[in-house]
Order: sequence, then C-alpha cells, then structure tokens
Amino acid sequence: MRVLLIHADYFEYEVKDKALKNPEPISEDMKRGRMEEVLVAFISVEKVDEKNPEEVSLKAIEEISKVAEQVKAENVFVIPWAHLSSELAKPSVAMDILNRVYQGLKERGFNVGKAPFGYYIAAKISCKGHPLAELSRTIVPEELEHHHHHH
Repeated sequence: MRVLLIHADYFEYEVKDKALKNPEPISEDMKRGRMEEVLVAFISVEKVDEKNPEEVSLKAIEEISKVAEQVKAENVFVIPWAHLSSELAKPSVAMDILNRVYQGLKERGFNVGKAPFGYYIAAKISCKGHPLAELSRTIVPEELEHHHHHH
C-alpha cells in the first residue's frame, strides 16, 4: 500500500465519471464533500496487499493515527488514489482494505470521511506548510518487509 498524507486547511472532492465498470454504489450525498482542518490520506492498495489485507489495514490505521496525532488533526479523510502505484490490487480487495482502514480510524475516535471507490474524483486541497504537512509511506505485509527499505 502506498499512502500519501497531507495535512490541510480544507479538502474538497467531487465525484466525476466511473473509473471501473462496477464502482462502489453511492448515494447523492456521497458525490461531494468537504472537511476542514483535516489529514487527508490518499491510498493506493497494491497487489502485494492481497497476501494479507488484515495486517496491511492494521498497519495503515496505526500509521495514519500516529501522524494525525502528531499534527493534532481530529478529522481524517480517506481517499482511494490509484495514481501512487502501478501494481494495484484487484478492486474487491482494494475496497475491502479501504473500508477496514476507514472503520478502524473511526473506532479510534477520529471524525472520518471517505471518497467512494471506483470513480474519477476531482479534489481541491489546501496544504499546510509545516514539516509534517506532507508524508508518504509504503506499507506491505510482514513477510515482504525485508525487501523494502523504509524512507
């Protein structure tokens, strides 16, 4: 999984066209949203994550929570973002992992929003200019970890 974390004054999104044949079904009110003072997590679920969705989800929740606490963000927004990786997981697994991450962050007490999976999404973001405002993370299942160097 690739995660790009951006601490923002505000984040706004709007759903455009379907990117997949069978995207996540959505209601009218999920077609756009806005959050203020938010840590936005752009997430690409990767093929390797299919080996252990549960573990990858837990690690992601841990990592995102840690950063949210560091930047003192109570609001977190999870957005599927296919552009961070060329080795994407299949849609069913990706959707499962994104939902786990969303639920897990909610359980930790954050106010969490999420953009629907399988659409082209237009996003507006106002990034804060402090040293922790932009971070990227690579998270992989345990047995593959020694092949990756952490940045």
